[in-house]
Amino acid sequence: MAREFEKHPKDFNIGHILLILFYAEEGLSRSRLKELLGLGEGSVKSIVKYMKKHGLLSTSKAGSRLTKKGSSILRKIMVFVPRICKVSLEYLSVGKINYAAILRGVKISEILRIRDMVIRLGGTGAILLFYKRGRVEIPYVTEDLKSVSSSDYSKICELNPQEEDSIIIVGGEDKSSALKALGSVLLGLLMQQA
Repeated sequence: MAREFEKHPKDFNIGHILLILFYAEEGLSRSRLKELLGLGEGSVKSIVKYMKKHGLLSTSKAGSRLTKKGSSILRKIMVFVPRICKVSLEYLSVGKINYAAILRGVKISEILRIRDMVIRLGGTGAILLFYKRGRVEIPYVTEDLKSVSSSDYSKICELNPQEEDSIIIVGGEDKSSALKALGSVLLGLLMQQA
């Protein structure tokens, strides 16, 4: 599956497949996927075809929906990544467009490596936060985000992090670059857990 994926266009990557698993749970059209991912029609068509071939999506006139296999994989992923969403931040912003993902039970050791990976994948930056004792910690910066930016603290708390969760914020110049980087980083972190 991975070797075959390498033949596909460079404007999407395997991280997009991870994100489509989240978006397609209830079913959606290709035009909605195009909008959500910031990809072109051809890329969305190719990625849907790829996922259908591997039994992750089924398609109909109404759109694409996860198969039982796709839903099973999503449930396993959501144990570690229960939430992904676009966020509007001030102090924590690392790009024109920012996305956040809650990471639960994921061991993260190399913060700088993650940031470098995001930039290599077309993102503009990344920041990693830790939720401990009701506080949002920015490693090497502050133990309490609320003391630096109460607005960003409130927005992070709206994501409903739990004790010991990590939160990764990934930025990009546009939706596509931010999501491409986020999906790939999440995939890399999940593979390290195995």
